[in-house]
Amino acid sequence: MPQKQHSTGLDVSGPDPLYKQVEQRILQCLAEGEWKPGEQLPTENQLAERFGVAVFTIRAGIGELVASNILVRKQGKGTFVARHSRLRQRYQFSHIHDKNGRQILPGRELLSFVKDVATPEESARLALPSDGKTPVFRLSMISIDEEKTVATLDITLPARLFSKLTASAIRNAQENLYAAYQDECGINVIRIEEHIHAALATPADAKALKIRNNSPVLRVERTAYTYRNAPVEFRTRIFDATKYHYRTIEGSI
Repeated sequence: MPQKQHSTGLDVSGPDPLYKQVEQRILQCLAEGEWKPGEQLPTENQLAERFGVAVFTIRAGIGELVASNILVRKQGKGTFVARHSRLRQRYQFSHIHDKNGRQILPGRELLSFVKDVATPEESARLALPSDGKTPVFRLSMISIDEEKTVATLDITLPARLFSKLTASAIRNAQENLYAAYQDECGINVIRIEEHIHAALATPADAKALKIRNNSPVLRVERTAYTYRNAPVEFRTRIFDATKYHYRTIEGSI
């Protein structure tokens, strides 16, 4: 017997609680661009009517998204789609420290911005067709701290999603590239996943970082995701492992 469903698509007899279904439906609306970063959502009463559930169910679903920094509640005003501030990423996503424990918050210099086709690795990382024809943008940069090059930075973006992105917008987004993605292309990064590897410097790495060939380096690979777990950026940073280390601090328990 088919399961009974609301016209909104919420399944009252399904395995997921209704507040979780509300959360997923709001994410779907965000992914489809119904509400843009910075825009206000309908009121809880309006959403309750739309989804055919009680207000407290809407409140619980929204609460999950607020806790994940996808939505923001503003006292007396309502609920809004979170925006990336120009300074937020410098502190939120920077985990590199020098030997003295100082957090490195580097600026960036754009070396090249070209359109090409995705490699097999890029296709896998960004969930793109592996046909050797899918266009991507490649950004090559160096990270600079106190007038010294501290890392190489290579970024790959799906061209379909970032058709409005320009080299000028990248150069003007020194503090937070994700704010540029959001402002120029409507792409909102909501989480990242990083993998850190020990590696040896290639000749190109050694030249950029002014170190010897085959010196130890940290290779930090990051995939950034938007709504519904869709990957939108793959980046690789290379640091001199004799000068820098990767450090994260967990919250208290």
